[in-house]
Amino acid sequence: MTADELISQLKKKEYKPLYLLHGEEAYYIDQVADFIEANVMDEADRDFNQVVLYGGEVDSAMVIDNAKQYPFGVPYRVVIVREAQLIGKLNLLASYAENPSPSTILVLCYKYGKAKADLVKPFNKNGVVFTSEKLRDYQMPPWIIKQTQKYNFTITQIAANILAEHIGEDLSRVDSELQKLKVILPEHSEITPEIIERNIGISKEYNIFELQNALGERNVNKAYKIALNFCQNQKENPNVKTISVLYSYYSKLLAYQFDTVRSKESIKEIFGNMHPYVLKTYTEAAQHYSMAELKIIISILREFDVKAKGVDTSASQEDLLKELIYKILHPAN
Repeated sequence: MTADELISQLKKKEYKPLYLLHGEEAYYIDQVADFIEANVMDEADRDFNQVVLYGGEVDSAMVIDNAKQYPFGVPYRVVIVREAQLIGKLNLLASYAENPSPSTILVLCYKYGKAKADLVKPFNKNGVVFTSEKLRDYQMPPWIIKQTQKYNFTITQIAANILAEHIGEDLSRVDSELQKLKVILPEHSEITPEIIERNIGISKEYNIFELQNALGERNVNKAYKIALNFCQNQKENPNVKTISVLYSYYSKLLAYQFDTVRSKESIKEIFGNMHPYVLKTYTEAAQHYSMAELKIIISILREFDVKAKGVDTSASQEDLLKELIYKILHPAN
């Protein structure tokens, strides 16, 4: 069950006595809990029938005590426990979950990890267990594109890539930036790199995707220009991160070269669910290198990954990056 599916269920007032929201990604846990807090009960009834507790301030006995109280003038009492991972003796809550109060909706928000099986099992038996998984880096641009649609925006693929690269897998921060744009931009606007640069403070000109594309095109001048900018901004563009992204990129190009079938299924397996435009840049880049060159580049990236971590070299990070870019562009030399 996704967060959207769970919220859709809640909108139908299909309530369970127990909700365990757990996992690595805090964004969706907060999203579901916020919806329950704001929508299950009318505002006028919340003073007597809804309570929000925090794991660092309560123990299991206090949570159970609140859960066993009867509602006043409404069918349900709502007890939301934020930061539930901080509560000790969660086995007591597991015991409560075996026989929960039918007139209470107890919501545990267990963040930054998964709850143990002995807690999950009774919650799953008598309620709902929602697991919020962390997104991978390659899943971020598609997520950003989808998220902008919720705000009645569209976004260019390059702009989505830039946001993903500079913000990372922090869904809450990405969503916060989109909310800022909602205030600034007219409805149905297209979010471009220029808008991001102007309103979020991220430069569109020099980022890892621009470097990746320049190398894929074997555009020597552009690749060197971006590399020099990276040298001047090592804090924002550390070599270890740059090499990691390029290693993933060239590994996919090599896998594509090895793929003799190149069916839709095999291509999807190599590149994942990419936007058609981005997929086109990858497949075109694969034609700019021979299989032998790609193998050499993979070897070069492995070598420089070690050097970037300070092993077997006395060269500066700036000199290492310049040498790396030269060798990628001239793998046969």
